[in-house]
Amino acid sequence: MITQLIFAALLTLPGSLGGSPWDKAPEKWNQADAYRILQDSPWSPAGTKVDAKTTLRHSDPQTGLVSDSPINTNNTNSVPGVEISRGKAPAGVPVLWWSSKTVRLARQRLRQLRNSAKLTEALRADDLPDYVLVIEGSEALRIFRDAKEDLHDTVFLELPDGATLDLDSVRLLEGSEDEEARVEFHFPRQVDGRATLDPEIERVVFHCKGSAKTPRLGSNEVVALRAEFKPRAMRVRGVPDL
Repeated sequence: MITQLIFAALLTLPGSLGGSPWDKAPEKWNQADAYRILQDSPWSPAGTKVDAKTTLRHSDPQTGLVSDSPINTNNTNSVPGVEISRGKAPAGVPVLWWSSKTVRLARQRLRQLRNSAKLTEALRADDLPDYVLVIEGSEALRIFRDAKEDLHDTVFLELPDGATLDLDSVRLLEGSEDEEARVEFHFPRQVDGRATLDPEIERVVFHCKGSAKTPRLGSNEVVALRAEFKPRAMRVRGVPDL
C-alpha cells in the first residue's frame, strides 16, 4: 500500500507526464519514470493472481458447524484449510520481463536516486542469454524454493496459435541492500538454432503457479498468475527490447 501511494504521488510530479520514459536516456529518468517502467509499462503488465492463506478453524462438537470464531475453542476439533481470494497483482510486486535492458536499468537508476553517492556510477545492462521473467519479493522466493509442483509443468509461456515455450530453469536470488529478493524464470532464446520468440508477435502470456510444501499460518502459500505481454510494444526508440 505504501509503495502504491508513493508511486501515485510521483506520477503527479512535473516532468513525469507526457511521453514514454523509456524513450529518454536512463540517466535522465527521475523516480516517477523508473517506477512507471517497473510497475506500469509494457515490461511489467498487471497480472491476475490467486492469493491463498492457511486457516485454522474449529468444528463445534454438538452441531458440527465449522467456525473461525476465537470464542470457546476448547474441546473442539481443529479444521485446517486454505482461504482463496482473487484480485489484481499488487503494483509493488509485478511480473517483470527481466531480460529487458530497460527494466534492469530502471532498477539501477532507482538505486542511484536513493543514494547520491551512486549518481556518478555508469548505468549498464548487458544482453542476457535467456529470456528471463521475474517475480520479486521474499514471499515468492519462499514459496518457489519449497514448491510442491514441478515448475517445469506449471510455468510456461503461451505463444500465438496455442504454442508454448517451456521453462528452462529457475534461479532463486536472496535480497540484499541493493537488490530485491527475486525468483528468475529462464526461457531459451533459441531451440535447435531457431528463435523461440518473434518480436512482432501480438502477445505472449506468462503462466505461473507454485504452492509451498510447508504452510505458514497467515502467509500467502500459493502464487498462481497469468501475465500478458505485448512484444510489439516492448521497444525502445523503435528497437525490440526483450
